[in-house]
Amino acid sequence: MTRTVGRVLTVTGLTLATFLLFATAGAQEGPDGQEVYLANCAACHQGTGTGVPGAFPPLVNNPNVLDAAYVRSVILEGKTGPIDVNGVTFDGEMPAQGQLTDVEIEAVIAYIQTGVFIPADTAPVGEGGAAIGEKLFVGRVGLENGGPACHACHSAGTHSNLGGPTLGPDLTDLTQRYGGTEAVAAALANPPSATMQPVFDGKSLTDQERADLAAFFGSIRTQTLVQVDLLWIFGLVGAAVLLGLMYFFPKRNRVNYLRQLRSRS
Repeated sequence: MTRTVGRVLTVTGLTLATFLLFATAGAQEGPDGQEVYLANCAACHQGTGTGVPGAFPPLVNNPNVLDAAYVRSVILEGKTGPIDVNGVTFDGEMPAQGQLTDVEIEAVIAYIQTGVFIPADTAPVGEGGAAIGEKLFVGRVGLENGGPACHACHSAGTHSNLGGPTLGPDLTDLTQRYGGTEAVAAALANPPSATMQPVFDGKSLTDQERADLAAFFGSIRTQTLVQVDLLWIFGLVGAAVLLGLMYFFPKRNRVNYLRQLRSRS
């Protein structure tokens, strides 16, 4: 009897240990770094990790990638301005990736530090048309996969919101900030902000739409473009008309009007 109880306890203990071992292994299994990278980083740095010339630095053979703390800070805080990688300067803009969790950040850092990348699941972008891109921006031509027009949240060039606020930032200087139309087209493959990602979930831009929109942003001349608030124009015109009426109003009538006011008081 004692031996039987002992065997039962032994089997029960081994079963419980096995269960705890698999449960612990399952709990420790985190997100796939490659999947996180392709979903959030490959649009700019490319699936191959080679980046975009002049805009987004490569991650392959990039000594900065070996510094996990530095990579983590760039992911969380973003980075703007020139950066030198192996003697080559890149001057694009990386927005903060606040949508990523801590475990996803650690997974993607571990992935890029291996230096082994695969091609991104996006086709090369061909030459775009600025005229079509403008129509896509304002919604005169609908996006193929049903996404909203950019102008619903953004302004760009002469397409403003009468000086009022918009949900998203102004995109007039997008090409300058990202370092060229090729970089803009690459960034549009994956929404660069946490706000845009759920909006375009399952409604990604086609390669041609990205090329057309990039061409439109590239056609905007920020050096000569002057955006003026129409409300200020109307206000200044109204003030000028009022001052003009006051100036040309006959002096005699003004004197008589003042006398009438004094007599009433």
